Amino acid sequence: MTPLPLAVPAAPRLRELGEWERLVADYSSTGMTLGEHPLGLLRPGLDEGLATSADLERIPDRSRVRVAGLVVARQRPATAKGILFMLLEDEHGTINLIIPPNVYAEHRMIARSGPLLLATGRLECRGANINVVVDRLERLHRPDLPPAEVRQIEPSARRETGRDAVELEAALPAVHSFGRRG
Repeated sequence: MTPLPLAVPAAPRLRELGEWERLVADYSSTGMTLGEHPLGLLRPGLDEGLATSADLERIPDRSRVRVAGLVVARQRPATAKGILFMLLEDEHGTINLIIPPNVYAEHRMIARSGPLLLATGRLECRGANINVVVDRLERLHRPDLPPAEVRQIEPSARRETGRDAVELEAALPAVHSFGRRG
C-alpha cells in the first residue's frame, strides 16, 4: 500500500514561555515540574534573611528563623493535643514545622489552606531532627510576578471548573492532610 502524497504543514510557531509560565503550565498539566522549584523562582524577590532547608543544619539550636516553602503535608493527629505538624519543601529539601494550638487558632485559614507559606519561629535541633516551632504564619506571594496565563496541555480531572490556571496557587497539587479536621 502506498501512502497518499500529502504535504505535511509546518508546525505553528509558538512564543517561548517564561520560567514562571512554564512552571505554572507544568503544575497545571501534570501536577509536578521537572524544572525549577517554585521557591527557586520566588526566592530572589524574598527577604535575604530567609533560611533555606539546607541552612537549618548550620543554624544554632533555639535561634529565631524565618523559612518559606511549598506545603507538602499537614498532620493534626488527635493524640497531639491540637498541635499541627506541617512539612514544607523548598528548592533544597524539606522543613518540619510544629504549629502549637494557639498559633494554629490565630492563623487557622492560612495553616489549613495556604499552599505556599512563610513561617517564623524558633529552631529546635534534637540530633538529626530539625524542626521550626512556629509562632507566625503568612501566605507567600509575590505581587510583582505577573499571572501566568497558560492553557493546560491536558484536561485536569482534579479541577472542576475546567478554567485555565492563571497563577501557580491554582495549579499546585492538593496538599496531603492527615488527622482530625478543624
